[in-house]
Amino acid sequence: MKHLSLLFVSGLLALPLAATAELRTWTNSSGKEITAEITALSGDEITLKLESGRAYTFPLASLSAEDQEFARNWQTGQAALADAPAPRTETILAVPGKVLYSDSLTGISGDWKMPHGEWSAGDEGLSGAERAADDHAAVMKRAQVLKDVIIEFDVRLGEASRVMFGIDDNKDHVCRVTLTPDSFQAQKDDNDHEGPDLAKPFNRVEERLDPEDWHTVRIELVGEEMVAQTGDLISLGSDPLLATEKAKWGFIVSGPAAEFRDLTIWEASLSEDGEKNISRLKRRLDVED
Repeated sequence: MKHLSLLFVSGLLALPLAATAELRTWTNSSGKEITAEITALSGDEITLKLESGRAYTFPLASLSAEDQEFARNWQTGQAALADAPAPRTETILAVPGKVLYSDSLTGISGDWKMPHGEWSAGDEGLSGAERAADDHAAVMKRAQVLKDVIIEFDVRLGEASRVMFGIDDNKDHVCRVTLTPDSFQAQKDDNDHEGPDLAKPFNRVEERLDPEDWHTVRIELVGEEMVAQTGDLISLGSDPLLATEKAKWGFIVSGPAAEFRDLTIWEASLSEDGEKNISRLKRRLDVED
């Protein structure tokens, strides 16, 4: 580990750096910039890591006020991750590892992007609604690299016609789970739109979902397998695209407001009975690979 000033580190900007989900631009009090990932904040010192893997530690006070606030919020978030619970529902495919992200959704942090719709947060959680002027569903997504994961959150449909949790790679959409008042379905998405790739909907479960109730949704992605569940409703399938590295993910709402709360994402690995469980479910639900 090297100790030096951000002024010196800024001289390393000539190194080739490709943007990743964890990287952001940091600015010191003199206006010098560096693209790096925060890895530690201890007392009054912060450690940033370049994509090259080199890490540098320097005084937090040498950064801009905005970056100091970001670093302290990151530290608070790390503490919350350490206290995050295990999944509240029983997994089918995967075993949870370390927590990658956890948010009660009672506030909206700066790393969420909201290009469409009206989004707000309060004690009940996150609310999203389509905005007529956008001519587009409400979208709120966060950039973070994911691979094999378990994702769990609560949703209340309210008056929304359709609610989705969507996952993208750096190119386009990868997969999503869709809830309507009358159905539940997972799918592999169209990843090129102009090429040969097509969306691949998995089994659609048609059953009434009370719009006023909270529904816990769990998504498991391991390798080429995907399984999604809410209550007793299960939708699952396979596709090579599902094994790709994911770059961003989040919520999509069509129509008036839907609500979300208690989002947690874990690293995942295949469970001992995961393959057997998936094979058994595919036979029972008549799902083709």
